[in-house]
Amino acid sequence: MCGIIAYTGKRQAVDMLLAGLFHLEYRGYDSSGIAVLGKNKIELRKKKGKVEELKKSILCHPLPKSTIGIGHTRWATHGVPNEINCHPHQIGNITLVHNGIIENYKTLKNSLEKQGYVFVSDTDSEVAAACLDACYKEERHALKAMAKAYQLLEGSFAFAILFEDHKEAIYAMRKHSPLVIGHGEDENFVASDISAFLQFSKKFITLQHEELAEIKKDNVHVYNLELKEVYKEPEISLLDANGVQKNNYDHFMLKEIHEEPQVVKDTIHSIMPNDVSDLSNAFPNLEKFNNIHIVGCGSAMYAGMVAKYMIEQYVRIRCECYCASEYRYQTPIYDENTLAVFISQSGETADTLAALRKVKEYGVKTYAIVNVIGSALSKEADHVIYTQAGKEVSVATTKAYCSQLCILSLMTIHLALLHNKLSSEDLKEIKEELSLLPDYIEKMIDYPYYETLAQQISTHDNVFFIGRGIDYILSLEGSLKLKEISYIHSEAYPAGELKHGTISLIEDKTPVIALVNEERLYEKTMSNIKEVKARGANVLLFVKDMRNISEDVYDECFLLPSLSKFLQGIVSIVPLQMLAYTCAKQRGCEIDQPRNLAKSVTVE
Repeated sequence: MCGIIAYTGKRQAVDMLLAGLFHLEYRGYDSSGIAVLGKNKIELRKKKGKVEELKKSILCHPLPKSTIGIGHTRWATHGVPNEINCHPHQIGNITLVHNGIIENYKTLKNSLEKQGYVFVSDTDSEVAAACLDACYKEERHALKAMAKAYQLLEGSFAFAILFEDHKEAIYAMRKHSPLVIGHGEDENFVASDISAFLQFSKKFITLQHEELAEIKKDNVHVYNLELKEVYKEPEISLLDANGVQKNNYDHFMLKEIHEEPQVVKDTIHSIMPNDVSDLSNAFPNLEKFNNIHIVGCGSAMYAGMVAKYMIEQYVRIRCECYCASEYRYQTPIYDENTLAVFISQSGETADTLAALRKVKEYGVKTYAIVNVIGSALSKEADHVIYTQAGKEVSVATTKAYCSQLCILSLMTIHLALLHNKLSSEDLKEIKEELSLLPDYIEKMIDYPYYETLAQQISTHDNVFFIGRGIDYILSLEGSLKLKEISYIHSEAYPAGELKHGTISLIEDKTPVIALVNEERLYEKTMSNIKEVKARGANVLLFVKDMRNISEDVYDECFLLPSLSKFLQGIVSIVPLQMLAYTCAKQRGCEIDQPRNLAKSVTVE
């Protein structure tokens, strides 16, 4: 969750670390801090709040000039967000920054206190620093101390470390939490992801589990826990540095919504560059599977729920969608015809990775749908399919979610072809609509009356979404977008379920957002809309067919395009994203960095 950056090279470390922290702030922004190696000692600066507050503090009270240092932006896990709990943490010879959770920190802390260590913070990270310092006192060798501490620390961690008496090197180690090392010209970097140094270098290596690294300005050495050197061929990132710039948009979220037409086009082309016949190359060996498990967290799980609905409805294969944090503790039933599909934007989501590892213990075939090349999920799954979303900075996912839906829709189409569920007419319709899909999305983005729709919602504290079938699943994602960036309490319900208790919360002018894409459930859903309207609700209707709808059942209406059942969800979610964005903007919320959240959830 937290963001780590470290630098050694020819430039001023403070400038490089601050630049990296601004790009990592989406991972956490409760507090931030920097440590640089001065002439005689390591000096720190920490500040509660966003990185901008740290920058102001350094401008008022400059740190010494230095070409080596480490930095951190925090998403609080252990201890409240304040300067005491802020990273870097310093004990004895060790100064470090940490992303992850040390699960046995209480036991270690008790043992270390008996050795004379005194702790000032509430964090598990300070305990990790003391543990490493104790190991260093015994070993008097940086790498040996790190290898020993690795065995003592339980949980997940990515560390960037300064040793007081090693003036020319940064050290790094990783267990589960992501960490990459960037290669520059007479300079090198360590970071949670490459966005932190992308503007300076696109060359990187990924530090793996049970690996340690010594990073100097002109060389990098990686070792295993036996301290045998591991050679790693550097990779070249395909990400564009412009992807981490706003490019004149007010917010990254708005920029990323506007990128959705191109993202969907690129995703489709990456999977079927010529025709639907290309699907068999992107999704090989699917014919034998008659039991599919889809696993994800948050929006990725909701994308999986859309896929479950389509696969069962239109292919007639058993499919279940699971929340990753629950799946790993359940006892699903597997057989030789089970396929497990894991969805994660970052490819580093801790619960999703843990679920993947559990499934592999049973010998189940695994597919990953991820956005980040070289991520842990992409490396550990049997087969990986990359979304083409590019860098997504806003904490609330938009373009990555659309690209996940796109891949899942294409996978469903492929399964339907394998099982002879599509007629030639169906296939012709799908081909035509796939080519026009980016245009439909662009029209949804360019709708001119989002301000008017948002005014029906933004002054309220409670909102309900309702829908049936796939509309209910889309409502879940729409509701999540609204609540996470506007702080409006929002709940999504199956339209027929609201009257079983929750309709008691409907008061005069309560906003109810109703989705009506499901033609076969049209009349049923309209009856449910009338039920809430009769109790005073303000209804915002999103519908693809206005026939036979009287104006007395809605207050505002948004006309959706009518597309194939495999593609409808991709376009229907876009106006809900725009609505959430506009509501948050009207309420003056921090849209790209909503409170208490982080982009990449690398802790359990």
